Amino acid sequence: MRFILKKHDKVLFVFFAAALIGSFLIWTFEEQFDEKGWSANPSMRYQMADDIIDSDLLIRKSKDDIINLLGLPYDTNLFGKDNFVYKLGKPPSFSEPKVALLIIVFELDRAVEVIESIE
Repeated sequence: MRFILKKHDKVLFVFFAAALIGSFLIWTFEEQFDEKGWSANPSMRYQMADDIIDSDLLIRKSKDDIINLLGLPYDTNLFGKDNFVYKLGKPPSFSEPKVALLIIVFELDRAVEVIESIE
């Protein structure tokens, strides 16, 4: 028995394969947060940012807890708000590379929001 793909099936197969490969590449280059890796390789921190944000790792932690976990912040008063800013390094880009930042917003000395931004 011979298996023949129709034109429509081939197009669907290509889109499925592209989505599968894209998902694999995104997963491959994303790192889980690791305290030692964060301290040892500051220029590669951008790889851990999604895990920090998605897992709510820092939400409801105090400023002291965050400093113990991530070290001293790069800035503490961005735009006149109560926040910590950590440099994440330069993620790969097709245009001019820019520094990514992790911004931790505080209310009443507790982290309430964590944002990744490009400087």
